[in-house]
Amino acid sequence: MPILRKKSSRKINTENGNGNAIEDVTIDDFANTSRTHARFKKAATNMSSKVMQKVTTQQEELYKADESDEPALLNVNKSKKNSKGTLTSETGNRKSRMSQTSTEDEGVDYPLDVWFIISEYISPEAVGKFARICRNSYHVTTTGKFWFHLYKSYYRCVPGLPERLQPHCMVRVHGLRACVIRMLHYTYFVLKREIDDIFYQQDDPHSLVKRRCCLMWHKEGKMRWYFYFKFKEVPNSSRNTLKEKSEITGKKSDFLEMLEDVAANPEEDCKVLRVVCLKYSMLPLVIGLILQSVSMTLMPGFKEHRLQLRFGTSNIASSLTNQVVLNGVVHCQILNWWHPLYPHQDAITTIELPQSDFWDQS
Repeated sequence: MPILRKKSSRKINTENGNGNAIEDVTIDDFANTSRTHARFKKAATNMSSKVMQKVTTQQEELYKADESDEPALLNVNKSKKNSKGTLTSETGNRKSRMSQTSTEDEGVDYPLDVWFIISEYISPEAVGKFARICRNSYHVTTTGKFWFHLYKSYYRCVPGLPERLQPHCMVRVHGLRACVIRMLHYTYFVLKREIDDIFYQQDDPHSLVKRRCCLMWHKEGKMRWYFYFKFKEVPNSSRNTLKEKSEITGKKSDFLEMLEDVAANPEEDCKVLRVVCLKYSMLPLVIGLILQSVSMTLMPGFKEHRLQLRFGTSNIASSLTNQVVLNGVVHCQILNWWHPLYPHQDAITTIELPQSDFWDQS
């Protein structure tokens, strides 16, 4: 019996006493044990590190064997190792490869003449999309050749077309873009009803708040009174400083460059509020003041409206100085600079001199 015990003990020692052997962690080590373990066995804790060390040594041997054939592969795999000898992810190498492929696939740069040929087939409503394709296509839309071709392609002799938009006046390059756009709203966009509804949709009078009134006038019609208020967007202080710097540097000092400015448009940031009333109303002078609030209410009888415009010296509502009240309002409309009803000052004024001076008369 004692001999058998020694044999069994030796068998146990030979099976479990080999600390250098690598064995897997099993459920039996914890579920069927007679005593509770506060931590893993040394063999179990050192298993992962030993396995990784064994893998890395095998990989190093393979890399050394293939070093003469593939030296680049060795450098890549060495960069994957950290200080502890573990392998890292390949995100850095993937990013470098993606950057290399992105630099290689830059696209095709077509010459400027190709974009000029394509621009001859662009419809007026697709000019904005064409200008956003690339820098060359945008440059084409800033030239006088593009806008002259657009004018010749879509010009129609229609009644009510201003003299400034007639062919004999469309010669100079200065402000050509704005004139062609206005002509298109007289001829092209009027025939296309769907596009006409998009461009001529009515804006809310509240959209004119925080704009400065730069001009106001009125005129009498048939049983109607028409009141006009011209509002201009108040530029930010940062924009003013940038504009002043550009003028100081001399970008716009050349008079010839100003004459060749295709995009010149003094009415760019202006809108006109056109109010149709049944009665005449006495109005205070509000030129130079900023519109602070707008309110439209019903008058007694619920047939007509009353429009109230409150003006001040700043955007703050508490600085109210003047108030415009229009009674009997029938219609209220906001006109952009390209609208046919926008009051442009295009008419050619002629000064009529008297035939004879009064001091020459006997």
